Amino acid sequence: MKLNMKLSERQKNILTLFVFLAVSLLIGLAFQFLGQKFWQKNPEEKVEIKKVGYQHKDATMGKVIEQDKTLKILEGYYSQNDAKRGDLVVIKLEGRADFVRKIAAVSGDKISFEDAYLKVNGEIIKNSSGESYLVADTKRESLKGKVPKDSFFVLSDETTPAAFDSREFGFIKKENLKGKIIP
Repeated sequence: MKLNMKLSERQKNILTLFVFLAVSLLIGLAFQFLGQKFWQKNPEEKVEIKKVGYQHKDATMGKVIEQDKTLKILEGYYSQNDAKRGDLVVIKLEGRADFVRKIAAVSGDKISFEDAYLKVNGEIIKNSSGESYLVADTKRESLKGKVPKDSFFVLSDETTPAAFDSREFGFIKKENLKGKIIP
C-alpha cells in the first residue's frame, strides 16, 4: 500500500528543521560521548614522578637549605598529590631560573596582617629562626584575603619585605610547582 502525502511548503520547512535539529542533537551527543572516552585525558592516568637531582644556588632559604647543596626532588609530584603547608618546593617561572621556596598557605587559607606582620589563618608566620615575616605597605592590599583555587603563597627564609617570594610576586599557580623536595 502506497501512501500519497502532499505537504505544504510550510510543513516541509518544519519537517526539515525538525530533522536537522534531531540529527544535530545526535551528533552532539556522539561527540560528547566520544570526547569523554577518547579525547579527554583520563583522570586516573598517572603522570610519572621522577626523582632527580637539583642544584640549589639560592641563599634566601637560610637555615632551611644550604646554598650550593644538591637536592632530591620528585618532579611531577603535584600533578597527582596536593601541596601542603610546609612543603619545600621547586618553582618554575617563565624567564627565571628554578628556585626553592616553602609553601606557607594553600588554596582557601586566609592571608591577613597585624601591622606589617604576615598572618596565615590568624597566626603570625615565622621563619626557621623564629623571626616574623614583614610585608611592605604597598603589597598588603593585593595579598589580603583567601588564597585563590589551585594557588599557593610561598616564602623564602628571609623575613624582609624585599625577599623574592609571594610577598613580591604574589600567588603561585599549581602548574608552576615543578616538584617536591625530599630528604
